[in-house]
Amino acid sequence: MTRVTFYLLNSNPDNNGQNEQQFACRLIDKAWRGGLPMHIHTADESSCQSMDQLLWSWREDSFLPHGIISPIQGNTPESVLLARESPITLGFDHPAVASKRLLINLSPEVPPFFKDFARVCEVVVQNPDQKAVSRAKFRAYRQAGIEPEVHNM
Repeated sequence: MTRVTFYLLNSNPDNNGQNEQQFACRLIDKAWRGGLPMHIHTADESSCQSMDQLLWSWREDSFLPHGIISPIQGNTPESVLLARESPITLGFDHPAVASKRLLINLSPEVPPFFKDFARVCEVVVQNPDQKAVSRAKFRAYRQAGIEPEVHNM
């Protein structure tokens, strides 16, 4: 059964201005260094491109190797091969390659393919705008028979 974890980030200034994407990069870096293949699901093309840029420049001394798999990349044999060989894939629709073990969901909705993954991470900045979205996702996982874990960061 899929394991779901919500990471709750404070929206106050004490979190060093860390946003959802920056925290996701920390999770991605840790999982990648541990050898865990993953897919990062974003809401749309714009947020996919933004996350792509952040993954290339997240740390001054390194980058997180990844490949985009989505309509913006196309389904050429080269792009499918790149995505298949990348330990980290990124996209905003159903991944076209075999499932990875970890899904980091940066979309405001629960993706219909989440059960293809052993583990799902939801990153939530606790502010009034995201509270209703996060609660809806939490309920959706429960309705799917999964009791999500919650970590306050």
